Amino acid sequence: MVIRHEDLVGSFEQQKALVAQFNLMDDTFFSVVMEHNDAAEYLLTHLLGKKVRIIENKTQYSIRNIENHSIVLDALIEDEEHNIYDVEVQIGDKKNHERRIRYYRTAIDWSYLEKGKDYSELPELYMIFISDFDPFQMSKVHYEIAQYIEGTDRKYDSGVHIHYFNTKVNDGTFVAEILQYMKHSDPKNDRFGALSKQVNYHKVQGGMGDMCKAVEEYAKEYAKKYAKEMEEKGKIEGKIEGKIETVKNMLKDGLSIDKALKYADIDRLTYDKYAGQIQ
Repeated sequence: MVIRHEDLVGSFEQQKALVAQFNLMDDTFFSVVMEHNDAAEYLLTHLLGKKVRIIENKTQYSIRNIENHSIVLDALIEDEEHNIYDVEVQIGDKKNHERRIRYYRTAIDWSYLEKGKDYSELPELYMIFISDFDPFQMSKVHYEIAQYIEGTDRKYDSGVHIHYFNTKVNDGTFVAEILQYMKHSDPKNDRFGALSKQVNYHKVQGGMGDMCKAVEEYAKEYAKKYAKEMEEKGKIEGKIEGKIETVKNMLKDGLSIDKALKYADIDRLTYDKYAGQIQ
């Protein structure tokens, strides 16, 4: 049996309820909000402490054929000075985030440096990783990674700037307040300028339709992907099995159990009953 995206998405009212629970740490909602330059500029300006004016903005941007391993970036942004910003949100510690950033920066450099161009033409690159866990367990909201020549205070400047932010730690600074807002994304909270404006628009006002469409597209892609995988493995015994496989893969991709269950339209009792039986 093929999983249909209709089975995953549910009714419009169910979608509205799901959208109401989204926050800016969900990559689907984050990408929709970051499509708006004013929201993206607000976030980057306050996180980095420097004014950012955007000239190009791509969300859920795919870079393909880099060593046969494609990547999808949550937001890839270029400012008026042609600096590049890769902004990623991460729920759940998947480990190896340092290696992930290394791979992403390689893919971005590869995509921006056209054949025949000199390395000096590579743009300044800001890698911004926002997580719901403290990646280095040092109780800091913001970690800026820098390289120095050993035994000196001379900085090694490759043009890559790596910043980790997290919602786990709250030190009372304005940056921490923005990150806590990302964690909750209350549409009634209007303290954070264009960011609050776009959250309210997509949760309450006319942007609800766009957000529900994004939910449908997200569920459709999951349905197609995992239906194909199950067919290849011969796992087509029933609809429940398909939904459980979908939930498991969503969990691996960092979604919470509650949201994964809503996407797959399966209740927790049924999932708990059968999940252990399906390998």
